[in-house]
Amino acid sequence: MDPVADHVLDTIANISASLIGLFLVGMIFYIQTGFDRVERSRDHVEPYFRAATLITFISLAIPLGVSLSLLTLPIAWSRLLYLILVAALIAADVSTINAVRACVRATGLNLLSMMEFVGTVMVIVIAGLPVTTGALHPEREDLVPALLISLGVGFLSTCVLVLTLFDIARLERADLPQDVDQKASRGLGTAESAMTGQMGCPITHQDGPESSTDGLKAANGTGH
Repeated sequence: MDPVADHVLDTIANISASLIGLFLVGMIFYIQTGFDRVERSRDHVEPYFRAATLITFISLAIPLGVSLSLLTLPIAWSRLLYLILVAALIAADVSTINAVRACVRATGLNLLSMMEFVGTVMVIVIAGLPVTTGALHPEREDLVPALLISLGVGFLSTCVLVLTLFDIARLERADLPQDVDQKASRGLGTAESAMTGQMGCPITHQDGPESSTDGLKAANGTGH
């Protein structure tokens, strides 16, 4: 394979760091305000978001950390760091499966199932590609393709997570009119009960002047 220049590794590290920063800022803002608007499926959505955030961070940490180590440290340290991060990525992918299934059952978003399948395949490729091309001692040229794939997985995970936010918000809005009608009905019933207790007579909902006059006479005790 052709040798990889230092500026290529530097570019990969810069892109990874930028994506991590933007993703972190977005998730902080959503955690502060977004979960308060997810009422119907929060018990299933929140664990999924935690698992997806973890796997996205690890996917972006692989190209960032390994690229910087290839630029500054001996190749042996880069191999060790790569093994550690890939092991963490595999563990995060396994832990994400249950969270994704629960979220799909609660929301019906099949996009999450598709992303879980694609992500699992990409994790296998990331783990096995350097060994396939470089055996037990992969060089810089053997690690870079896996770093690019990991960067793509992190970017794809971010896109799917953002699209999921829109889909969940749409599902919550679809349930909103029914909840508003129920709350309005409860509020109207409470107001009528309060007025009935103050006037000492039931409130009728008939239209016309005769019904209004009868109601006033009943309230004043002058029925004749």
